[in-house]
Amino acid sequence: MKHRIVVKVGSLAVTDEKGGVSPVKIKSIIADLHELKTHGYLPILISSGAINTARGMIKKPDEKNLMISFQQASAAVGQPLLMKAYIDVLAEFNWPCAQILVTHEDFKERKRFLNIRNTINRLLENGILPIVNENDTVSFEEITVGDNDQLAVMMTEASDAEKLILLSEADGLFDKNPKEAGAKRFEEIDFRDDFSTVKIATKTSVGRGGMETKLKAVRKLTPLGVDVILGTFLEPSAVSRLLHHKAGTIFKGNPIRQKSRRKSWLSTMVKNDCYVVVDEGAANALLDKQTSLLPVGIKKVQGKFKRGEVIQIRHKSQVLAVGLTEYGHKELDLIKGKKSPEITELLEFVYSKVAIHKDNLLLKKDEL
Repeated sequence: MKHRIVVKVGSLAVTDEKGGVSPVKIKSIIADLHELKTHGYLPILISSGAINTARGMIKKPDEKNLMISFQQASAAVGQPLLMKAYIDVLAEFNWPCAQILVTHEDFKERKRFLNIRNTINRLLENGILPIVNENDTVSFEEITVGDNDQLAVMMTEASDAEKLILLSEADGLFDKNPKEAGAKRFEEIDFRDDFSTVKIATKTSVGRGGMETKLKAVRKLTPLGVDVILGTFLEPSAVSRLLHHKAGTIFKGNPIRQKSRRKSWLSTMVKNDCYVVVDEGAANALLDKQTSLLPVGIKKVQGKFKRGEVIQIRHKSQVLAVGLTEYGHKELDLIKGKKSPEITELLEFVYSKVAIHKDNLLLKKDEL
């Protein structure tokens, strides 16, 4: 039986800290994945590192407003160099690969999402290793996936993978910064466990993610029935040792896997740190009557998002649901707390009388 797994490697797992690709690090990862392939695993590799590969090749601007174009240019230079390093190493194993560059928009739009899924299926059927990265050259604030941990979550759902392995410097989740004396590693965490109070270390000097984004990835996948394993890339056979439970932390997925593909899609497409806060009446209506969310029940709008993106619905400090919003953050901020007749006076285009329709809404209790 074949086992699909998604493996995400950060920038420092494939590049040097001072910049430039590291063929030695890449070979260590590929050798391990190839060994797993011979034992029935079908890996999908999510690889960061394009920007750091080109470090020093593009002059860094002094102006802050030019940093995005600097990173985009660096990605344009670094991505082919990174892929060449992968191709050279994979040739030693007679293992072909394919490059897939995506943005958040590709997963949000249903046809493009299905194209990604179908492409992954054909590649795996033909023994080809998919290597996926965010298309940093065209990404910007409104369409960026945000970090490759989030990208790994969406690719895990799209490919129907059994497990997600996140490789970082830390060898799992610890009760405090692992560099501090006496830090203890969690070996296994159930999908229902609350680990929000755990102190986490900051991100690396070259990455955009960090432990916080990895834990957000865990919270999106484990309720759906997917195991997420977190461990270090610094040890030999980094992926194998995690799959064999020799180290790291395994976040156990719900034993009852989510069967609804739409609900799975909604759960994994949530934009980090984008949400609305609702009042008591709206919260009760959502939970007890499973109604749509009306603008009148919204008290606060947080984050930047567009119409058609998936955001959280919160009441006080609790996440009640996630859903596909009918309006962007600017429009919702204008009509929050307003009744339907008032909306037509505030907006040039009224797409809907509801903020999130009940058919595009997933209550957190329905994940369990």
